[in-house]
Order: sequence, then structure tokens, then C-alpha cells
Amino acid sequence: MKRNTWIGLGVGVAVVAGGTAYALTRPKNEVKWRQVQVDRGNVTQRINATGAVSPVVQVAVGTQVSGVISALYVDYNSIVKKGQLIAEIDPTVWETQLQDAQASLLRAQASYDFAKADYERSKRLAAAQLLADQDLETKETALKTAKGNLESAKASVDRAKANLDYCRITAPVDGVVISRLADVGQTVAASFSTPNLFQIAQDLSQMKVQVSIGESDIDELKVGQRAFFTVDSLPDKQFGATVSLVRQEPVTNNNVVNYVVEMIVPNEPLPGAEEAGKDAAAAPHAEQGHEAAPDPEKAWERMKDRMAAQGVTKEQFLKRFQERMAQGKAAGPRPAPPARSAVDAATLARIPGGASQLVGPKFTGSLALRSGMTANVTIVTNQRRDVLRVPNAALRFNPAAFVKDDKKADAPRLGQPMMMGGGPRPGGNAQSGTGSKGGLVAKREDRVWTLENGKPKAVVVKAGVSDGQFTEVSGEGIHEGLAILTGVENTKQAASASPLGTPGQGGGRR
Repeated sequence: MKRNTWIGLGVGVAVVAGGTAYALTRPKNEVKWRQVQVDRGNVTQRINATGAVSPVVQVAVGTQVSGVISALYVDYNSIVKKGQLIAEIDPTVWETQLQDAQASLLRAQASYDFAKADYERSKRLAAAQLLADQDLETKETALKTAKGNLESAKASVDRAKANLDYCRITAPVDGVVISRLADVGQTVAASFSTPNLFQIAQDLSQMKVQVSIGESDIDELKVGQRAFFTVDSLPDKQFGATVSLVRQEPVTNNNVVNYVVEMIVPNEPLPGAEEAGKDAAAAPHAEQGHEAAPDPEKAWERMKDRMAAQGVTKEQFLKRFQERMAQGKAAGPRPAPPARSAVDAATLARIPGGASQLVGPKFTGSLALRSGMTANVTIVTNQRRDVLRVPNAALRFNPAAFVKDDKKADAPRLGQPMMMGGGPRPGGNAQSGTGSKGGLVAKREDRVWTLENGKPKAVVVKAGVSDGQFTEVSGEGIHEGLAILTGVENTKQAASASPLGTPGQGGGRR
């Protein structure tokens, strides 16, 4: 044989021998399981939702008559009292209608007086046999008709007076004007619906939070449950609340059914608002022409960072402060600003935009919660203390895809659920349970997996409350310290074999 042939045969034998040796000596591709231990702890079940803050009682103030707004006496943030005049509708048309109704009443009264006198005269003639009974009945009918017309005319006058009174719009409750929807000169039409002019919040010391909860979670909510929420303006502040109402009315949007849940929460003052209120209360009245003397130490505390950046020491700052105070005393007190007269206020109320310049009690807005704020709400629906719990990943994990099913494992087999009234359902998986066989419905069973002789073994558990990270479990064979499987460490095998799409992990579980 040629030399090249011998060389080729030698190379082939070497390759075959090397491959055989590698196949016999390479390490086995064993699965490395990720394990945790069952422990004891607290599990708090919560529902998260987003809602809106609003006053507990918010009254829409409108008008029952149509016309042009002739005067506005309040504006945004105005504090009003029940019965206070807040707006006027031009009464010209309604005054004319009242005059017309009063004129009709005079005509009806005259007709009634004449019919009554005619009937009395006819009655005397009929008694003397000088008038037929039929003519007397005609006179009596005319009298009754005149009396009906008189009563109708009186009702028309009362209605015209009421419409004229409706031109004066008053506050129905004590509260704060949070919205003004009209201005002087605007025409409002009350023919088909009542136009709103103001929104008045009755009490801003208590606020209401409304959230929409889906139908899958609504049965877990009960009146009296604790809740807490945050708002974007104070992200570090947590407000406590209590569920006060779970409405029975369903709200359907795009085939999604929600229910409104209400919570009442006290409206706390803003940080620093109490100190500011004390300072304002300690200051003398402005009309006396005096101001409270500022404290130099407090002024230094407020401005020390800025002064330090400019290289000014505390002694230099206090010296300059005393010099300026002395100059201010030499100049004398500042005169108080002149107060607006009643005539000036009435004039402003009757010009467009004049309501914003009116002087009156205003709400300072020193409370933390405002109407319309977005509330990020968490409602505590259930809480379990010192119970056995497992990570949610342990209930989602299914080791069926990571082991070879050469032999039948302990019943049920890997990846097959128990059935009520029968054996395992082929093709099922450990986390499903909504099939049927022989007219019986599948029983859902939650499981965790342990290792026995290096092989996964299913332990049936009863799942309880879950907080999204841990789930309460109970059942035979489950105890504190038990090692259970949550995934695999062999990411290459898990990526190719995991039935749940992630290495050793699965989708969410409620």
C-alpha cells in the first residue's frame, strides 16, 4: 500500500479513539437545582390602585333661571357662609314678568268682583221669582270661573316672584369656592339643564379618595380595612385612610367591570404651616400701621447658608441687621393700605374679571391634600403572622422539563395534576387544574418540589395569602426548614428546556 494510505488510516484510527475516550471520560450533564428553605414569617396581602382625591361633600351651585350674569361676589378660594349672596343674574326680564303677572292678577280680581256682585244680584232676583233658575246657574258658573282665574293669577305672581328671587344666587353650604365656571357678562341658559356656576367644598379638613377595583379583587375589600397612600406633591409623606364605602354599582368600560371604593382621610397641614400660622397670629393688625419686630437669630438661621457662601460671618450679619432695623425705626411705621370701600367692591363685582380683585376671606391652602390630586393607594386586605411561607417562584417552578422521565415517579408523575375521581390527566401540568373527565371537574393542587435520592418529588400544599413575593402554605409533609426547589443553576440547559420560557422560572401567580 502507498505511504499516504497508511498515513490516512492512522489519522482516522486516532480520531475514532480520541472521540471514544472523550465520550467515556466526559462529565455527565447533571442538573444543578436551586433550593431554598421553608421559613416562618408574616404575609400581608395588599391591593394597589390609583385614585383621585376630592372633598367629602362638594356642591355644584347653579341657576334655575336663564339670563346674563350681572355680578359675581366671590372668586376662587373664597370662604363663603350658607345664605351668602355670591352672584346675580340680570333681573330685568324677570321683573317684567312679575309686573305682567301682577297686572293679570288685577284683571282677574276685577272679573271676580264683578262676577260675585252679579251672582248676588241674580240670587236675590231668583228668590223673588224674577229670574229663571237656569240664568242663576249661569251666573254661578261665571263666578266659579272668575274665582279659578283669580287663583291662577295669584300662582303666576308667586312663580314670577320666585323666578326673580332665583336671580340672586346664594351659597347653599358653608365652605370654600374651589371652582368658578362663569364670569360677568356670560349668558346662562337653564331651559334643558342647570348650568353650574361654582363648585363649593363644604369641609376641606376631611378628604375622600376614590379608586376603581376590578371584579376579581372586589370580594376581598371590606369596610373598615386599613389603607395608605401617597401623592406626587409629597412623595415621602404617607397618609393613612380607612375604607368607608364599597359601592355596589358596577362601572363597565371596554368590557372591564370595576367597582368604586371610597376612603375618608383627615387632611393634615403642610409641613411648617402650623409655625407660619402662629407667626401670623402673633403679628399685630395691619390697620394699626405696625409690624412685629423680626428676630435677628431666626433671620440668621434662615439665611446662614447663603451668607456663608458669601463669606459673611454671624457677627457681621447681626451688625448689619441691627443697623437696618435702626434705619427703619427712624423712618417711622409704614402706613396701612387704604381699604376698599363698599361702592368700589360693588363696582368690581359687576365688571368682567372684577371678582378676582375683590377683597374678602380667602382659603390659604395650608392643607396637604387638594382636590384632584392623584393618590397611589395600597389597601391591606389580609394579614397572616408567623406562618409557613415559600417564595412564589417555588409554586411556579416545574422540574418536568429538566429530568428524563424514564421511570414512573411517585404518583402523580412529574408535570401531571391530580384529578377528582380519576388518575392523572395526560398532557397536564402541575399548576393547571381546570379540565374535566367523566363529568368530574379537575381539582387544582398547588405543589412544591423537594429532592429525594437526587430526584424531584412533589409535595402537595394548600396555598393561602400571598403578598406578591411570598405565599402562605400548609399541608402534610411541609415544615419549617424543608428544602424546596425554585429553579436550576444550569442556565444553558434551562434556556433550551424550560417550559415556562425562563430558566427555572415561570409566569406570575396570583
